[in-house]
Amino acid sequence: MDARFVNCTIAALLSVLPQLGFNNVVRGKVFAKEQFIDSLGVAVNVVTSQPAGNIVFNMTEESAKRLSSVMLNGAAVGELDDLAQSTICEMVNMVSSNAAISLNKSGIEIQLASPALSQCNSKVRVCNSNYIGIEMAVDELMIEIGIGLN
Repeated sequence: MDARFVNCTIAALLSVLPQLGFNNVVRGKVFAKEQFIDSLGVAVNVVTSQPAGNIVFNMTEESAKRLSSVMLNGAAVGELDDLAQSTICEMVNMVSSNAAISLNKSGIEIQLASPALSQCNSKVRVCNSNYIGIEMAVDELMIEIGIGLN
């Protein structure tokens, strides 16, 4: 996989999330895994075409509620209802769109589908082979991002 996919995603996270009210965004480990990511409870999948693949934002339900609360200007989020889910999907949309714009500027044309959120405790297919995983701490909440191309 071209390192620009990973670098543009990290740059997008570091650029977009502070604009949404997050104070401390830190990159953790970058690693390689095969095909599936173990869902932490909430997985938001963005399908890419040309090249075909997926970007999966993986987090616990508690992290999703707390992230949503920040984006809702501190409003209490007691459950991951439709509004909270929409907020998380919008965060993922903004990050992945920012990364796609950077990739397009660097000569890699990428098209994104709308994010799809699922609540599950199973495996989520990222790609047909190996994918790159990135751990991010967002105000001390962990998000694992899987980037894979088919």
